[in-house]
Amino acid sequence: MTCEHCGAPLRADIERGLFLCDYCGSEMLPPQEDDGVLVLDETRFICPVCGKKLNHGSLEQFGVLHCRGCGGMLIAMDDLEPLVSALRAHRGRPSEYLTPRNAADAERSLVCPRCGGAMEGHPYGGGGNVNVDSCERCESVWMDKGELRKIAAAPDYEPLYLDHGDDRGQ
Repeated sequence: MTCEHCGAPLRADIERGLFLCDYCGSEMLPPQEDDGVLVLDETRFICPVCGKKLNHGSLEQFGVLHCRGCGGMLIAMDDLEPLVSALRAHRGRPSEYLTPRNAADAERSLVCPRCGGAMEGHPYGGGGNVNVDSCERCESVWMDKGELRKIAAAPDYEPLYLDHGDDRGQ
């Protein structure tokens, strides 16, 4: 990618989630993918689903590894809950119909892009009705395209409270 002002090559600033021109000092936001990921430079890591190289990316200021081929992303486990909360802060209406989780997802076995170990597939414990793949060794979660959006769009958990009125032995 080259600078739109001077034509010099751009350098990815992964921590800030943008491209920098070392020649003229310009800063440029990277293109945004379907799930809102700002895609930066290519990495050495390989997508566990489609085999293409993963890119560094930024979503709501959280670093992710994103696949431009299949749209999946690898997210640090510690970032998942605050990322979902950040995405939920932008939702303006209740969720629409969410397709059920894909049974084939639960049966597949993926290889972790970071360490090469086997990832464990399991249903996500929160809303969204999706299966995710996790690597405990790398503390990372793989989400297929659209799964993070489904989780963020799922209704908030509302605990059931039983109204006991005034008949509690008073």
